[in-house]
Amino acid sequence: EFLFIIILGALTSLSLPPYNYLFINFITIGLFFIYIFQKKKSHLKIYPFRYGWFFGFGYFLTNLYWITISLTFDKNFNFLIPFALFLIPSFLGIFYGLATYCFFKINIKKPLSNLFLFSLFMGFVEFLRGNILTGFPWNLIAFSFSENLEILQILSFIGTYGFNILCISFFASPAILIIRENKIEIIVCMFLLLSPVLLYFIGSSNMKSFQT
Repeated sequence: EFLFIIILGALTSLSLPPYNYLFINFITIGLFFIYIFQKKKSHLKIYPFRYGWFFGFGYFLTNLYWITISLTFDKNFNFLIPFALFLIPSFLGIFYGLATYCFFKINIKKPLSNLFLFSLFMGFVEFLRGNILTGFPWNLIAFSFSENLEILQILSFIGTYGFNILCISFFASPAILIIRENKIEIIVCMFLLLSPVLLYFIGSSNMKSFQT
């Protein structure tokens, strides 16, 4: 199970530059949310912290490995390569571990409520990661939209971390179609899925106004 979670985290990196395979997040983040939601319902809450930590470890291992390349230019630093390769993802994975730990501690059962709770905690720990100990704000989930300038216009209103929470909700929303309990949840899910389209048209209008 932990290997499965690591793979989900690793594949999520493909949504970031330079690949920008945006739609892979619907699979990886959606499956991750379904996984921890089912665990939460089943009362098998043995490893709530580890679920997030393994996901974060896989995610940061595959998108921060390049840091070790800088250590190859001087042989005196070669011994640091294994530490940089594994310790940095291990440390950053703690933030996602805290998110899933808090997610399990709040006992609500509705899928949609859990989706927003999941997005809120994941977004909050991303904010902590970007500010604590001078901050490490690299590779937020929101960076998946780095090539969509029209959609990114919303940053001037809600900021990077607010947009990051919206992105996590957007990518996890298809999971509601699988674990839904009523029609209202389907409606909210469809609204979340259509939200980037709305943001695109608003952003396009803002860019045209600016150019004018």
